[in-house]
Formats: sequence, structure tokens, C-alpha cells
Amino acid sequence: LLLGLSSLFMQKTVGFTVLGSFLVIGVVLGIARFIWWWKKQEGLQKCLACLDRRTDMNNTMKTLPEDMQFLKSKVSLLAEHTGLPEDEEAGDAQKGSDGTADDVAAENEEVA
Repeated sequence: LLLGLSSLFMQKTVGFTVLGSFLVIGVVLGIARFIWWWKKQEGLQKCLACLDRRTDMNNTMKTLPEDMQFLKSKVSLLAEHTGLPEDEEAGDAQKGSDGTADDVAAENEEVA
């Protein structure tokens, strides 16, 4: 960035010098705005909070398979306790209009 800005001033033409001046002013204002945000608008706390959220999300994704197995076992225990038949919804989805699996396969082929 600085090498590009310095090369604008080395061209010895008015246009490139003015362009370089505007870019230098923009860079200085950008740095000043960042410092203002960091110091006065709690930028440090916002960055740390963002990093904490990312760490929590990463830890959640790492433990997701174990959590899913735990939840599946709890749901099966609850289903046994309440006396619900297993895979009730899966059984209904397999049946066609007259209750045969062949009709479901034929309907799926028509849709595709």
C-alpha cells in the first residue's frame, strides 16, 4: 500500500500527485476512524465478544455428534416410557394411497 502511494508521488505529474494526496488523506482518516472505534466505541470488547461467539460455535460443532446420540437415546427412552410405537411417521410415509410401498416408488418416479 505504501509502495503504491509513494509511486504515485514519484510520477512527477499533477494528476498522480493529487490522486496520491487524496489516497493518503483517505488512509489517514481510515486509521483515525479505526482508532476512534477501538478506544471510544468499545471496539476491543466487540472484537473479544465476536471471538468468544466463534469459539462457542466451534465447540458446539465439535460436540454435535455426541450430543445428537445423547438426544436420540433420550427420545427413545421417552418413547418407551410413553408407549409410542417407534418410527410412526416413517411408516406412514412409506405407505401409498392403498398402503403399498410400490405405489410410493411409482409416485416418486413420476415426480422425478
